Amino acid sequence: MFKSFLVVPPGIEQIAIQELKRLFPHLQPTSDPSGLEFDCDLETIYRLNLLLRVPNRILVRFAEFEAYSFKDLFSTAVRLPWKQYLKKNSIIQIRTSCHKSKLYHSDAVTQRLHQAIEANLGGKITIAKNIDDEQPVNYQLIIARLNHDRLTISFDSSGSPLYMRGYREILTKAPIRENLAASIILASGWTPQFPFIDPFCGSGTIPIEAALIQNNIPPGYYRDFAFKKWPGFKEEIWQSIRHEFLSKKELEPLKIYGFDRDKGAIEVSRQNAEKARVGSLIEWGKQPISSLIPFEQPGWIITNPPYGIRISENKDIRNLYAQFGKILKNRFSGWKIVFLCSSKILANQTELNLKSLHSFSNGGIEVQAFYSKID
Repeated sequence: MFKSFLVVPPGIEQIAIQELKRLFPHLQPTSDPSGLEFDCDLETIYRLNLLLRVPNRILVRFAEFEAYSFKDLFSTAVRLPWKQYLKKNSIIQIRTSCHKSKLYHSDAVTQRLHQAIEANLGGKITIAKNIDDEQPVNYQLIIARLNHDRLTISFDSSGSPLYMRGYREILTKAPIRENLAASIILASGWTPQFPFIDPFCGSGTIPIEAALIQNNIPPGYYRDFAFKKWPGFKEEIWQSIRHEFLSKKELEPLKIYGFDRDKGAIEVSRQNAEKARVGSLIEWGKQPISSLIPFEQPGWIITNPPYGIRISENKDIRNLYAQFGKILKNRFSGWKIVFLCSSKILANQTELNLKSLHSFSNGGIEVQAFYSKID
C-alpha cells in the first residue's frame, strides 16, 4: 500500500473530491496541505493517473523523518530504499521547501538529499536543468517538504502535469488548462444528452474535454507517466488497465459545437480535436457572437470569453459582455450558461442572474465560474 495524494489547483478541491469518490469509491481521502491524501495500491496509482481529469499531479509519499541537522538528514536519507523508484542512470529534480525548521536553506537540503541518493545507489544521479512544467519531462520529480524539523519526501507518479493530456500542441491566446476546463464542465451539471456550445472556443479545449467526458475516454490515454520508469513498474498490469478502455463501441455522435470569430482559432481547434481522437464528434464554425443561435432543445453554453486583461489590455470589453447577455436572453430561453470571468463587475454586464460556482487561477489570473439559467 502507498500513501498517496492529489495535488489540486486551489479553488476546485471539491470538484476533485467528487470525481475521486465517483471513480474510486473505495478510497477514503482526507485533507492535507498539499492535496487530498489516501492509501492505495500500485494498480490504483496507475488508474488515478489514467482516469482523473481535475488534479495536477499524483504524489506518493516515500519517507518522513526528523531532521535537526544536516548530519541527521544525510544519515537517515542514505538508508532509505531509493531503489524502489530510481535506477542508477536516473535523472531527477528535487523541489525543496523549508518552513519553521533549523535547516532553513532549501538548496543545502536539496544538496544533501542528492548526495544521499548517489551514495545509496552507488552511482552518479543527474540533476535536471532548465525545468519547465509546460514541456514534457524525462526526469523523476521528488518533492521534499521540511516543516517544523520534520522532512517529508514524496515521489511524483505523473511526470508532466496531468492537465497536459497530449492533444494540445497548438495554442491560441489565453488558453485555459485542460483540467480547469474539465472542472467547470463537471461542476456545471451538464449531461451529454443536451446540446453543448462554446461560442469563444479558442484552442477548442472546452469542447474537446466535453467530448472526452461524454465518451468516457481517459484523459491520460495518449500520454506518458513517470511511474512507468520506476524499477517496480508492472507493464502487464498497466496494459491490462489501458485495454479496459479500448473502444468497445462506436463513439457516440454528440451535439457539441465550438465557435470563434477567428479563423485561425477554429483551425487550431480542429487540429487539437483530431489529435484527441474526437474530431468527428465536434462541429466547429467561424462566426462572431452576434451569429450565435440555439440548436434543437435547450442545452448548455460553457465558455471562457476574453477578460480584457491579456488579449486586449486597456480595451473596454463591457460591450461584448452586454451583447453576449442580450443574445442569451433573446435567443436562448431555457438554456443554462457557465462562463469564466475575472471581474464580477464585468460579468454583470450580461445582466443575467448569476451565481458563482467556484473561483480559481487561470494562467495567473483569478477568475470565477459564473452560472445562470436563462429565463
